[in-house]
Amino acid sequence: MILEEIFPNLGVNHEVTTDNTKQLQAWYPVVKGFRLNFVVSANQSDENSDASSNSLDRIILKFIRSQSDLIVTSGKTARSESLRSSAYAPMLIMTKSDDLFDIPAVTDESTKGVYLTQKLGTLYPNSKALAIGIFQESPATFAKAFCLSNSFDSIVLETGLSLAIEFAAANQISEIDLTVTKVHTQEVAMEIANEFLNTIGIKQSSLLQLLRNEDSWFFRFETLSTS
Repeated sequence: MILEEIFPNLGVNHEVTTDNTKQLQAWYPVVKGFRLNFVVSANQSDENSDASSNSLDRIILKFIRSQSDLIVTSGKTARSESLRSSAYAPMLIMTKSDDLFDIPAVTDESTKGVYLTQKLGTLYPNSKALAIGIFQESPATFAKAFCLSNSFDSIVLETGLSLAIEFAAANQISEIDLTVTKVHTQEVAMEIANEFLNTIGIKQSSLLQLLRNEDSWFFRFETLSTS
């Protein structure tokens, strides 16, 4: 699959496959802080990314995970997408539900840890899954404190709109990696991207990069603090 760089270097092309991700190191460097990864299409923008994503988007997501030291998601997203643990980084699942999870992240053994904000002592089939206790503060505040106390510096946030809005309101998002699929023109892709930024409450941002593969567009935005 060929990725074409549209911005800032128009016309730079590289092939990207599961076995050839070298160029992604330049396009997706390590980011300090919370990096929101999200995918939308011209047809929908909901909590489940399966219908919007494609094979190239998943290759990029895996690479972004490999550049991170923690994956943060919500219980709602974990359940709706039946999330698996990652081979690249541990995962934090934030939930206020006492209901036991029946998803691969906690039912299947993993090489990386899976932390869940459930009652201490809760047991899961995955020996690497650990209940770390319930939290009372906002998810963004809790996640920041958890990362600071455990020395997680580069965090990828994989979640739905509601939690993305909370993190944006708390000025916790450093970068947004947004995939827009099923769109044939740059103008429409940009409109969808800007609409997404407005929806989650990002008031100031700067476009760092735009890549394209056929009808899929891959944006990187740096968020500018409004505090």
